[in-house]
Amino acid sequence: MIRSVLVLSGCLLSLFGVPEQGMAQGSADSSKNERPQKARFIAELDQRFFYFKDRRQPLFSNSTNVWGGRAGFLLPSNIKVGAGYYFSNHDVDEPWDGLQSIRRRFHYGTAYVEPYFYRRKYWELSAPIEVGIGSVTYQFFGEDDTPTRTARTTIVPLSVGVSVSLKSPAFFGFKPLRWFGVNLITGYRYTLYDEAPTQLTTLNGLYYSISPAIFLDRIYADYEIWRKKQRQKKAKRAN
Repeated sequence: MIRSVLVLSGCLLSLFGVPEQGMAQGSADSSKNERPQKARFIAELDQRFFYFKDRRQPLFSNSTNVWGGRAGFLLPSNIKVGAGYYFSNHDVDEPWDGLQSIRRRFHYGTAYVEPYFYRRKYWELSAPIEVGIGSVTYQFFGEDDTPTRTARTTIVPLSVGVSVSLKSPAFFGFKPLRWFGVNLITGYRYTLYDEAPTQLTTLNGLYYSISPAIFLDRIYADYEIWRKKQRQKKAKRAN
């Protein structure tokens, strides 16, 4: 968090002083893939808003938000590897089998590998593959909205997807705009191990997500350029 604040502050101090060089680690040509020259640490927020389940299932067919983050390394081969953590609070007010509603709380950690097919100046196409382990708590409520039982289970989810990220350009030279964009992801989640209290509450199914994206690698690149300019200024004053 402290580093993020420093990054943001440093870039905002010189919004119009940083030359448009694209990514520091890649080509400025928008028709070529951007590649880091060496492994680069990447930390990302991963809030999957409008996260939908398979609507063919009687339960949990409505949307829910999954909150999380992940950290890892972007390799020169344009493959990202690392670990993540996710959680969600999901309330379903859908009468079923004598129940008035069900509340589901889950959290899990993941390990992931994400090869990039394209990593261009204004868009990316990748295929995230994740496997994790975590727990789910189900609370069942009767027709009079009184809790009937609680079940805690263990899950080992595996998901494979396709992700497309659209990156905003720096309109009118305003650098922070290029830190943001939109991410679209679709895929299939399958639980290798699932102790769900009923078959109809499984976490298996197709999903898709549309969410804002923050490209911290772009922030790091702009911050490095800003620091280099500051060092050059100090050197000139010292001389």
